[in-house]
Amino acid sequence: MLLLALACTLIAVDGDTLRCGEERIRLIGIDAPELPGHCQKERSCAPGDPIASKEALAAASRGTAEIDRQGYDHYDRTLARVRVNGVDLSCAQLARGHAIYRSDWDLLGEIGFGCGATKQLTSGPASPRRTSSRAARPAPPTTGAGWSYRNCGEARRAGATPLRRGQPGYGPHMDGDGDGVACEPFRR
Repeated sequence: MLLLALACTLIAVDGDTLRCGEERIRLIGIDAPELPGHCQKERSCAPGDPIASKEALAAASRGTAEIDRQGYDHYDRTLARVRVNGVDLSCAQLARGHAIYRSDWDLLGEIGFGCGATKQLTSGPASPRRTSSRAARPAPPTTGAGWSYRNCGEARRAGATPLRRGQPGYGPHMDGDGDGVACEPFRR
């Protein structure tokens, strides 16, 4: 896990994207309403007020920030978990209703577990934008073959990835495509 204190001012581009100098940072696990004119016709965009969502992210992003980079998306934005003054910005946007949870955009399951988004998915109505039929679910701490990491984030922090079926720490809950290799590196 690479956590860096940011030496720049975070600027909200919209309700789920920030700018730090030239770097564009996409918050993981959430989707916020698109600004006017940005929702493409073939896309079903997140519901809500895009201006209020952007303003909430701008207000929450003031202070001392840390970034946990996890990869890049097809727009070449950094996919990251961002904390400001110890508050996770993805969690803050979800808690205030300014974004919806996307399990398919939460590759390590950190937002689903850490923000309680999994509970939101199971206790409330399904989000209109969720495209994955798999909701993030808590991983068992052990398996029949022995122990396993809770999630890929934990395995990555331990320096144990990728994990192969049969290796200590492997769990099928971390092997999204079922190929026997859990917590595979991100592809660009």
